[in-house]
Amino acid sequence: MPAVGPARESSEKMMKGFSTFINLYTAGMDTSSNLQKVFTEAMQKVREKTSKDMEGEITPEKYKEFYNVWIDTYSETFEEYSRSDQFVSDMGKLNSYLMDFQKYNREMLEENYLKPVNLPTKTEIDEINKELYSLKKTVKELTAQIKAPEEKK
Repeated sequence: MPAVGPARESSEKMMKGFSTFINLYTAGMDTSSNLQKVFTEAMQKVREKTSKDMEGEITPEKYKEFYNVWIDTYSETFEEYSRSDQFVSDMGKLNSYLMDFQKYNREMLEENYLKPVNLPTKTEIDEINKELYSLKKTVKELTAQIKAPEEKK
């Protein structure tokens, strides 16, 4: 239902935040699901490699061998996944939605908490820093111009 009246603008911003959160949550769950699939695949590979070796009495040597196979198999499987297009896609989506969510949170913090109590926002501080940099640069240039004729004498 569309918002109307004086609360329309803030209601629309809240709905934007909700959809931003849902996008982030969905990307996180997709990434988690894909990692779980890789974990299951690695576990299956370990079981296939060690099922015959683990029959009978388990000695410290067998356990150490199992441990080494387990570490190598998991490392190889997750390394393969980390180089896949699926992983890159998942991380890209997750980071993109995370940045959107952080931007939304910063905007809401500034608008609802910092501005009402007359505290400077990040945007205002960035503008001041930019102006300060420009002023320092101008002073440096003018100082160099003043010193140039004096040094010629």
